[in-house]
Amino acid sequence: MKGFTFTVDDNIKFLKELTNSNLKSIFDHPYPAVYKALHEKFNVKVQMNLFYREGDFNLSMMTDRFKKEWQENASWLKLSFHSDYENVDPYINSGYEEVFNDCNAVQKEIIRFAGESVLAKTTTVHYCTTTKDGNRALLDNGIKGVLGLYGTEEEPCVSYSLDEVSALKARRGETVNFEGLMVAGIDIVLNDYSIESILSQLEKLKDRPLVKVMIHEQYFYPSHWRYMPNFKEHLDTTFTALKNYGFTPVFFEDTL
Repeated sequence: MKGFTFTVDDNIKFLKELTNSNLKSIFDHPYPAVYKALHEKFNVKVQMNLFYREGDFNLSMMTDRFKKEWQENASWLKLSFHSDYENVDPYINSGYEEVFNDCNAVQKEIIRFAGESVLAKTTTVHYCTTTKDGNRALLDNGIKGVLGLYGTEEEPCVSYSLDEVSALKARRGETVNFEGLMVAGIDIVLNDYSIESILSQLEKLKDRPLVKVMIHEQYFYPSHWRYMPNFKEHLDTTFTALKNYGFTPVFFEDTL
């Protein structure tokens, strides 16, 4: 069976808006409503990777009044650690303690406001740059696997301090055991491509056993400088193509 994973990075804005609202449901907010509609159409599973803070808001302030609803939807909607906040290469030189504490802080709040069943066992760390000590800190927080960026064979890059042999395997679609951490490459960052380009990229990946696609929260909002007015259309087109190629939605953790 061929599978595809879908993850969303940089999430925090909608959590602040939910907290400050009088909404009765998570899905009364237009951003998670998009994912609910796509889940109902494609059975897509969604993993949101969270910042701990942005501006005057942090996850310790997130309301727990939706906890029951988070748990009711945990079969298809999960949350995980991403980073403390939005900054470039936050953990490129970080030791064990910083990564452990930042990851633990996010996980603690997810369990508080959403429940342990909602906490994912995999993640994508912001900018995908960690030291080996940082990787160990993730493992010690219960993270089993990470998705990263490895570029192409023409323009390679490396995530999570992988050696080049392992990075090459990830680049070619394999999931690699790197010192106990299961590591795989994100195949398409959807907000970097036009719909037409996404379809051509998926054509190249149609015979892989697992395809990993992702997008970022901020492109949903008109206030963002790279706002995507066709945010939902991008996702709908992507999931339609994956379905037509015979892919089934899965969480990354369920493939390990």
